[in-house]
Amino acid sequence: MVAFEYNDLSKYSIRFERCQFVKSYDDEIAQDEDYTTPLATKHFVVYRLCPTTDDCATSCSSSSSTSDNEIIGYGTYVTELEDYLESTIEYQTQAFENMCDNCSEKCNENGEYCSGCGKICYTWENLENLGYVDAADYIECNRLEYGDDDGLELYIGPMCGGSNGEKITIGLFSDGECWTPYNDLDVEEVLGAKLSYHLISHASTENGSVCLSCMEQEDDNDGGNEQDADYDDVNEMCEDLYEVAAKCESKTGLEGGFIQMNRNDGDYENQVQNEFMVCDFIDSLLWNSYTETGEIDYISQQDVVIGKTTKGQRISLILLSFTLMGLFGYILHLRQRIGSRHFALKGMRPSIGHMA
Repeated sequence: MVAFEYNDLSKYSIRFERCQFVKSYDDEIAQDEDYTTPLATKHFVVYRLCPTTDDCATSCSSSSSTSDNEIIGYGTYVTELEDYLESTIEYQTQAFENMCDNCSEKCNENGEYCSGCGKICYTWENLENLGYVDAADYIECNRLEYGDDDGLELYIGPMCGGSNGEKITIGLFSDGECWTPYNDLDVEEVLGAKLSYHLISHASTENGSVCLSCMEQEDDNDGGNEQDADYDDVNEMCEDLYEVAAKCESKTGLEGGFIQMNRNDGDYENQVQNEFMVCDFIDSLLWNSYTETGEIDYISQQDVVIGKTTKGQRISLILLSFTLMGLFGYILHLRQRIGSRHFALKGMRPSIGHMA
């Protein structure tokens, strides 16, 4: 297995930012007679790669630094909802299993330690008996077995929760693509059990940000055998998400990533040149430009956007100002010279009477 090209990402952690539905034109749907609209509802997640520090909530800034005091930036990315959940939940499941294994060993040595992790692991192992179902079992859109006299068909899948998509929840839909939320019934009432969001708790900003480290752990991939095989320090979760995501890195200063490396090498010209468009799209997702169902929100007040120029932009503006001032001064100088020459020629011109 080939090493992951962007090894510096092992110094970063993934941080969930927002979930957002967006309705957009789809060629295949437009040609399908079964659909009444040419619009498809896309499910997006915006996340960041933040420098791994003790304070996850504030680590995404241009002045963040790692433990060795190396100043590094961060990147902002957008990917489809199912891709995000598939990769992060697999990571969380492995981490949780490792924690419970370690907890079991510690409990055998010291029973007092069990009051914390032991209770969590016991609850997890007995979800069904305690009246819970795992929310992670519903991260793909599926038909729900639901008996209804009116022939109502319901589907279950992930959706953007909260007032501004600040978390991912499991909800009901009236269509097989999980595009149209069905809010007349409560999902837990239909399931007949409460939903346990333990493995999806990282996909929320309600109670503070949770960061998932990109550093490959010793227990990852069958005890580290796969880690030795791919010759890098980046775990599979970050590799997979980074590969499929649209990337916005330059304006927030992430170094050693896809955009910078391929711009320097002259590769992937379209993707590199279109970074500005990707950044604009990500900003539109973060600035409340869409409703919770994916429509363009032209009624609600948008978030206030504070523009901030980069160092390169400031230097360019200063140079442009000096250039314009120089051109203006040169124009005045030319006007003065032309005016002086005009008066000099006028003084040398003989009068008519003199010529007569």
